[in-house]
Amino acid sequence: MKNTVLIAISQANTNPWVNIWKEGQAKTWINNNLDGTAVINVQSKMPPGIIKKVDVFHEKNRYRTRVGLWQGRFDKILAKFISNKIPKYEFNKENHILNVDSWSTYQLQGRRFIALYDWFLNNTNFSFLFTTTTSSYINKQNLLNLVQNFSSQDLIYAGCLLPEKEIKQFVSGAGTLLSRRSVEVLRQNWEKFKFDTLEDVAHGYLMSEIGATPVPLTRVDLPDIGAVKSLPASTLSLEFHYRCKSSAVPREDVQIMRQLHLRLQNL
Repeated sequence: MKNTVLIAISQANTNPWVNIWKEGQAKTWINNNLDGTAVINVQSKMPPGIIKKVDVFHEKNRYRTRVGLWQGRFDKILAKFISNKIPKYEFNKENHILNVDSWSTYQLQGRRFIALYDWFLNNTNFSFLFTTTTSSYINKQNLLNLVQNFSSQDLIYAGCLLPEKEIKQFVSGAGTLLSRRSVEVLRQNWEKFKFDTLEDVAHGYLMSEIGATPVPLTRVDLPDIGAVKSLPASTLSLEFHYRCKSSAVPREDVQIMRQLHLRLQNL
């Protein structure tokens, strides 16, 4: 039987992410319907204003030597009070959005994912789940071709591996491929998920604990339109994941996606 894949876009319900989704993703690759694939958005609730400000401060200072050290210690304490129970969720069939009853903060992103995993297992029959972000452009056909190389019953945990050239690596949260079996095992072991670090790092710890070795997959990073124009046709025809995360202020993710879409259409 041919493998199938569900693409789930994890998204904060605020700008610039909503605009990138509506003006970039929804007007380019999402609308390229292909049998064996489907796309949904996964959103959680915006936190109260004061919590949002704390969240922004938290991420801004995470990597500062002194502040980050004390912040990390506080995270470990706070994480003990975060529930590993699956939050409530509701799927909007008309808009293809999974709404999760949890705050949308960096430290609580794991709750958004466990809700997705539970919904995926209870409401779909897809062989694979590919989670990504609003800055990504996915070539559905190439992704569908890729998953044919794996078994949905194996522990598949694959994507762009970080940190580069390190012995212990995790899959970047910008694009993670999971087999149905991996999603099942994640849900079964979710009480071990850690909330005191970034979501993709925490996934890496948990997948390592359950015996899944991360599999490297290629990804093309496109920080500006010039990078799109310089891509060789051979890359465009083979790759499946393009990260269109702009380095400009204001961000140009939408323009990068549209330029990439034009190039792919003209292959």
